[in-house]
Amino acid sequence: MHSGVAETLVGRQHHMELISSLMEELVKGLGGVILLQGEPGIGKSALLAAALADALDKGLDVRHGVCDELNQRLSLAVVQQTLANVFGPGRQRADTDAVAAHATSEGARSHHGARLVAGDPVTAAAEELLVLVDRLCAAGPVVLALDDLQLADEATLLVWRRLCRTALQRPLLLIGACRLVPQRAELDLLRRDVRDHAGTTLTLERLSEPEVAELARRISGRTAGPRLLGRLKLATGNPLYVREIMDALIRAGALQDNGQESELGPTAPPRPESQRGGAEFESMSLSEVIADRLAFLSAETRDVLRSAALLPPAFAITDMTVLLGRPAVVLTAPVREAVAAGVLEPADGDRLRFRHGLIRQALYALVPAALRIALHRDAAQALIARGSSVERVAEQLLPAADATDGWEVDWLADNAAALTRRAPDAAVTLLQRAVAHRTDDARTLVLLDHLASAAFLAADYEQAKRAAQRVLAHAGDAEQRGRAAWILGYALLRTARAEEAMTDYQKAMTIVQEVAAGLDADTRWHARLRVFVVFALMHLGRSEEAAAEAAAVLVVGTQLSDAMSIAYTRHILSVAQWNRQDLEGALDHLTRGIALTGSDPELLDLRLLMQGNQAGLLLDMDRFTQAREVLADARALAERTGNTRLGPSTVRAGELALYTGRWDDALTELATLSDDDATHRQLVALTHGVAAVVTAHRDEQAVARHHLHLLEELPATSYNKANLAYRFQARAMVTERSGDLPSALSGLQEVLDSSYEVMADRARVLPLLVRLALAAGDREVAERAVACVEADEARSRLPRVAAARMWCHGLLGFDPALVLDAAGYYRKVGRPAEMAQALEDAADLLASAGQGDPARDALNDAMLTYTDIGAVWDSRRAAARLRVHGVRLGVRGARGRPRTGWIALTDTEQKVTELVAAGLSNPDIADALVLSRRTVETHVSHIVAKLEVKSRREVAGVAQAHRS
Repeated sequence: MHSGVAETLVGRQHHMELISSLMEELVKGLGGVILLQGEPGIGKSALLAAALADALDKGLDVRHGVCDELNQRLSLAVVQQTLANVFGPGRQRADTDAVAAHATSEGARSHHGARLVAGDPVTAAAEELLVLVDRLCAAGPVVLALDDLQLADEATLLVWRRLCRTALQRPLLLIGACRLVPQRAELDLLRRDVRDHAGTTLTLERLSEPEVAELARRISGRTAGPRLLGRLKLATGNPLYVREIMDALIRAGALQDNGQESELGPTAPPRPESQRGGAEFESMSLSEVIADRLAFLSAETRDVLRSAALLPPAFAITDMTVLLGRPAVVLTAPVREAVAAGVLEPADGDRLRFRHGLIRQALYALVPAALRIALHRDAAQALIARGSSVERVAEQLLPAADATDGWEVDWLADNAAALTRRAPDAAVTLLQRAVAHRTDDARTLVLLDHLASAAFLAADYEQAKRAAQRVLAHAGDAEQRGRAAWILGYALLRTARAEEAMTDYQKAMTIVQEVAAGLDADTRWHARLRVFVVFALMHLGRSEEAAAEAAAVLVVGTQLSDAMSIAYTRHILSVAQWNRQDLEGALDHLTRGIALTGSDPELLDLRLLMQGNQAGLLLDMDRFTQAREVLADARALAERTGNTRLGPSTVRAGELALYTGRWDDALTELATLSDDDATHRQLVALTHGVAAVVTAHRDEQAVARHHLHLLEELPATSYNKANLAYRFQARAMVTERSGDLPSALSGLQEVLDSSYEVMADRARVLPLLVRLALAAGDREVAERAVACVEADEARSRLPRVAAARMWCHGLLGFDPALVLDAAGYYRKVGRPAEMAQALEDAADLLASAGQGDPARDALNDAMLTYTDIGAVWDSRRAAARLRVHGVRLGVRGARGRPRTGWIALTDTEQKVTELVAAGLSNPDIADALVLSRRTVETHVSHIVAKLEVKSRREVAGVAQAHRS
């Protein structure tokens, strides 16, 4: 934020007024998003600087960063640096520095020795940064600005997009700037998010001739004469070109001042367009005038600037002293000369930066490639000697390409684990280079050990396999060989080809068995590799053999007190018990296995896997309170560590909300799965299935049909078939609603096919199938459905399937008592939708038998529940069915929930609203309500829309008005 911005900011008054108006809204608590874009030199950075100066004048907390080629190589480095760069008055820098430092290196500090971690450190760091932004905004309005977004790494752009989507929820103004080219798909997605979330995109155009004349006047202090204006046409309206041409003419003494105007003098250089024209000149002229600017500097200053171009966009004198190996006093004169020449300018605090990024880029490009690599190498060595952070060293090592000759090996060996936790892709690149041309001595084996772990964490399984194989090709110690075999085996499992999966599984098992045979039987890695063999046996379908071996490994692991082998074995035994329908036994193994994992990062993925299974088992057993507690813990851990099991846990939470009648919460949970979630595409059958069921119940036919359309496009894999119960249910409901009973029946009876025995929750649709079949007069299909539910009960031995069996038998045998028993079970466990539907069917059977009063009681009970959960279609259907028998409603049927106002808020949304009014940030609200931070974000979006307000401050006002 330099002082001369406003002086030369010409032709951007409209833009500044718009940005200033958003600043005024920010002061009132309303966030927003601005994207500045345009060609190089068009004035994006100058406009951004002016906007930030305005923000400082308003007393706002300002954070500003610049993307560049160096920080592009380290995911999220620029965001972390930006959040640490606080400019606003009244804020203690230390408070945010501490949190930013935590976000930057928490994994490296806490898990330095973790080698088999299965979380994503980049995703985890992104989550930490998003939490930090939430907490900053809870303290007051924040302006977050990032320049040169075209150079941002993918993770940074993803974080910026997520902030764009929720900026309106909090006092946060995002201002980004980028060039129009090169085109990047990630930037196109960012532009879409800005547009879709009420953001503002400002494309800066070239200056008109009058604006060029005004800019020249501000630079020279006099009106530009006609010859000078003619020369400035070479700039074609680009402000930076205008400035550079003017500065070049001033340095050359080529301008004459007659007291009224500045004009080209007789010594002015010839017009370069005489040699070049059009686009060629335009592309060459900037480099020429920048070279001219640098030519006026002393050789010493040019040398200092050449080194400074290797540093981050904003740098301190101390950075230069480390890089150049010279004391600060020696650098004072060159720095002053560079500032006087307009090459450098003061940045925030005691730091400096190049006056424009293009100057820095041009200077960097002028350095020969070989020298540039050598300078990066020297910089890395100096930073290592100083004990700088792994990120700072890696920034310099990465551009050094293959120039390293082994001097960096010791540093890599000592810091690979920390760098892997921070930036696994960068760690893989550096380790690959380090081992590429080395013989496999003991030091190289250490690097290969790290490389296998880093590549596995970065999901580069082919590289992980190659590194692990090189380790196994040499003796190594037991720890190295055991870990290498584990990584190689799992990499083989994860890259197994569908058509040759069994062969690949067998290969992986054989390799691991051979390594295990060479280890002492009383060592932990021998036990762990036996665990892997058990996994392979399960993949090969040899479940009984796997269970027997798991039991044996459990004994060995217990003797060795090795939590890893014991916990993995508990997981395997829980699956075996579950398959045998020993649900309590499976739950016991899971509970004990989870307790063993503790906070061990090496067991993180296993813990989340077991918690997912534990939640699924508890849902199957209708223990919803316990399931919610398990899911809350699992989601918080997965969100914090960037583990991909967050997606499945989120879907489980959506299913739990569906079962318990919290349908708004179900949709809210599923809405947190964005297109950015890799797991989202794997969970389509469940996510759209739940949404289709909810909207079908609510009689939102168009929305339900949309979700069903997406489900119809799914391939008929066994995984999808296992998760299609919701689709069948919703499709039957929508079709019945349209009055086409035959089609509803024919579509639903497909579940009776033996290929759908794998369906996880087929029993939920069988009572509906029996009812439709009997309504259509097809008793044969109804009998097949009853036989099907009996078979499912025998296999699963689940209470809810037993309840479905009673319901189906009651319908088929016209026995309302059985159906009422089923309703009683659903009432006891807290499944309101099934309870009400069973009551509706019982009412129909009672009315058919002439028992009008009991029928009316059952109907009223059902209608009250339909009203509570918002089951509009069910309410209408029930009323129509019982009206045929002359049974009239004693209560009003369900109607659609109001869409706006306090009454439109769900119970959860009202709780969130009260906590927003209390000033809590989204992470604090998530902790208080045992929700994920993403879920709270979605709730706040819904609250703002329903209350028809624009900011959290206005939400607080509505809450206060409601209380009074």
